[in-house]
Amino acid sequence: MHIEFRHLRTIKAIHEAGGLARAADQMNITQSALSHQVKGLEDQAGVELFVRRSKPLKLSPAGQRLLKLAQQVLPQVEA
Repeated sequence: MHIEFRHLRTIKAIHEAGGLARAADQMNITQSALSHQVKGLEDQAGVELFVRRSKPLKLSPAGQRLLKLAQQVLPQVEA
């Protein structure tokens, strides 16, 4: 699996915003574009990153691991 920094930023933004719509707004992209990004990453990883049956949107165990990676890596890269 090839993870790019934008994937890490996306997962972190969705988690912090509490959902796709708010995250998309904060990232200045459409909700549809953000949803396609997530779907592409899930397809590439072969796992679901979010539990879509829950309100608010929650991370799956795989999504939680990716968020942890994002929280470790992004501060070092963006400093």
